[in-house]
Amino acid sequence: MTPEKKRLLKQLIMQKAAEEMRAEQKRKAQERENHLKSVVGELNISGLSKDQLESKVKELYRKMAQLEAEKYDWEMKIHNLDLEINAMEAKVNESKGKFTKPVLKKVSKTEQRLEKLKKKNKASAASFREGLKSTGQDKYALEEKESEKPEWTKEKKEKPEEGGEAGEAAPAES
Repeated sequence: MTPEKKRLLKQLIMQKAAEEMRAEQKRKAQERENHLKSVVGELNISGLSKDQLESKVKELYRKMAQLEAEKYDWEMKIHNLDLEINAMEAKVNESKGKFTKPVLKKVSKTEQRLEKLKKKNKASAASFREGLKSTGQDKYALEEKESEKPEWTKEKKEKPEEGGEAGEAAPAES
């Protein structure tokens, strides 16, 4: 088949599927409407007296309570069946020795790649420095000069060595 015919055939199949889906949706909506009408019935309240309206409200309330109870029962049945299915699946897996594998999280590899690049750069820089000849001069070395401490700090250190009393004041030097 030519690509054009394939495309045309695919388009026709998609149109047919879309039509079937629309028809199915309409059918389900109609089914739902019919079921609701059969369960609830039509509500004719025009021309009713106050007592008749109250009785109609009470009747509708009882019907709603009954439907809610049925809904709860069905939800509980479904929940219990789900639990039972899960338990049976676990038993089958135990007997076969197969266990479900946990879903793994996706981890980005960019961080790992960056770390590898940094390690390579550090290693290459270190090997480059080792290959250089030493001139014996520290031309670019940082020089740290030890600054002389002021005299007043020296005096404090000398006081305990002289054995002077703590209460006496040191004579001022001039």
